[in-house]
Parts: sequence; structure tokens; C-alpha cells
Amino acid sequence: MNQTRYTNFKRTSLFIFLWMGVSLGHAQTAKETASFEIVVLGIKIGTLTAQKTGGGDSLLYSVDSRVKFWFFGDVDLKFLTRSNFKGGKIIKTYSESKTNRGFFDSKVNWTGAQYQVDSKSYKYANRTSLKGPLSWCSSKLFFQEPSGQEIFLSEVYGVSSPIKKISAGVYEIEVEGNTNQYHYKSGKLEKIVVESPIKNYQVRRVK
Repeated sequence: MNQTRYTNFKRTSLFIFLWMGVSLGHAQTAKETASFEIVVLGIKIGTLTAQKTGGGDSLLYSVDSRVKFWFFGDVDLKFLTRSNFKGGKIIKTYSESKTNRGFFDSKVNWTGAQYQVDSKSYKYANRTSLKGPLSWCSSKLFFQEPSGQEIFLSEVYGVSSPIKKISAGVYEIEVEGNTNQYHYKSGKLEKIVVESPIKNYQVRRVK
């Protein structure tokens, strides 16, 4: 093989190798998205988008929402949650709430022996460590129906609670005195009935 043909062969081989690497990377990384509306007394007050991305044993669940309503004055809320899983277990979560009345964030990190919690919310703070590892949290519930035998991690409050099955496709989780209901149909989350100190509301699937 002469020098020119050898050089061309190396270039072609390198191109094929790089193309295969990119193609395999795309094949191993998937994205799933679900869209919801937030409703109070039949009136839409906001939107919510949930995403599941990753491949192999690493997954990221993301939730982003925006809500505007009146409660003794205008309230404008942006909320996000990021929950990282490895090998089916929660390794870290981050959530934040930005409002025209303040900013709050919460972090939960797995140290190898327990979860380190640094949670701040409206009139609430928690820095108590939490036993684990755990495999369920609110952002995962947007994409997978539980069985009713799991333990749930609240990304916002940094506490755990049992998931209770109360009827076919309906589950309850109590966190800090508030009970939320998750409703599934054919394994797909259809709505969440959320109990809130301010005003109860629903999160309903759009697509």
C-alpha cells in the first residue's frame, strides 16, 4: 500500500470510528417528556414539564413549572427539581423556588452511608441526615407507577414517607402534614391532587 492510500485509509478509519462513537452515544441516551397544567377550582394557573433523560444505569429526572395566581396579592412562582439516579438509587437532588416573595432551595446528597440534607422552604428548614439509599421521589413518579410498597424521598423537604396504595392506580403520600394523591391510568400518571397550606390544587396531564 503506497503512502497516499495508507493516509486515506487512516482518515477513513478514523471517520468511521468517530461516527460509530457518536451514534452509540445517541442510541444509549433517551429522553422522555410529559406536559401538565396546574389547576385551582377548574382554573388554569400554571404549567409543568417533566423530563426523564439518560442511559445505562444513570438517569436524570427534571421538573420545571411556572405558576401565577392571586393570594392577598400577586404570586409569581418558578419551581424546578433535578433528581439524579445511579443504579436505580437516588444519589442527589436539587430543588429551588423563585417567587416575588423570596427564594428557597433544597439539596439532598448521598454520602455512601446516608443522605445529607440542606432544605429550605417557606417557614421551614431541615438539616437532619436521612437513612438510605432510596429509589423513589416526586420527579420519578411522573414517569413510573409505584406498587404501594415503596419509601418516598421529598426533594423539597428532605424527608422520607411511605407510598400507600389506596385503590387501583391511586396512591397517597403524606409529607409534613399534607397528603398528595397520584392517579395513574394504564401505568401513566394522569393527575396529582396536591394538598397545600395555601390552596389545594391539581396537576393534570396535557400530553
